[in-house]
Amino acid sequence: MAKYNSEKASKFWSKRLKSTDPLAAVLTYNAPKALNFAYDLWEKEALKSALPKNLKGKMALDIGSGIGRIALTLARLGLDVSAVDISAEMLGHLEKTSRKEKLGNRISPVQASSAELPFKEQSFEIATCFGLLEHLPEEVRRKTILEAFRVMKPNGKMFVAVNNVDCVFLKKNYPMKSQSEDGYFVTLVGLEWLEKVCKANRMKMKTIANNPMYALNHYFVFPERKTYFGNEQNFARFCRNSMKYDLSASLESPGLNNLASHFMVRIA
Repeated sequence: MAKYNSEKASKFWSKRLKSTDPLAAVLTYNAPKALNFAYDLWEKEALKSALPKNLKGKMALDIGSGIGRIALTLARLGLDVSAVDISAEMLGHLEKTSRKEKLGNRISPVQASSAELPFKEQSFEIATCFGLLEHLPEEVRRKTILEAFRVMKPNGKMFVAVNNVDCVFLKKNYPMKSQSEDGYFVTLVGLEWLEKVCKANRMKMKTIANNPMYALNHYFVFPERKTYFGNEQNFARFCRNSMKYDLSASLESPGLNNLASHFMVRIA
């Protein structure tokens, strides 16, 4: 496999943001807004329900921050957030949003590689990494996780979203074997890979959420949404209700786990 070119990746993501709406740029490029909105809401609500209490004034790190979906969520909860991304365009969008919401004093955008974080050891109580690992080849991905462990405080917690490699829908579309000429790369990164990295570094990992209804909507319902729902408003309402189901569903059901496209995990 050719060496991963981070400069090409940076240009790709900056260009992608200019080519579509912000959520589509960092989630699913050709999906309707309702579907991306539902996934975004699932991640945010699952994270908020799992975060420790009394976070005001504590330090958080959002790795692969993109447009700042998660960084802004953490800042709204009172955390002081370092938002790291490789794309200057993405961070510029985050800065504009944070100023608009008067959260600029809580968010520090940092352009850097996730595999070389410019922070001292044990700097953060909370770390998040959503929507990034699947866009990194294995060597860079491993370094990213190890860097996150390095900058976390001993009692800190990290939250990560990974793919479900057993998902019946995802298997058809992934992975890429090497980075494309324009800088894009995507693969599947599952629980097993992350658990091996955690165990090797004496970190404990626990699955805290999954999204079977979102995956069903994305890969089965979405292509036929006009037939099923008649209009985009009805489809949007269905997506919101599905998100609520995913947040309340049991993680013990093998059937649901096989449908889910993503898992959220907590590492401590």
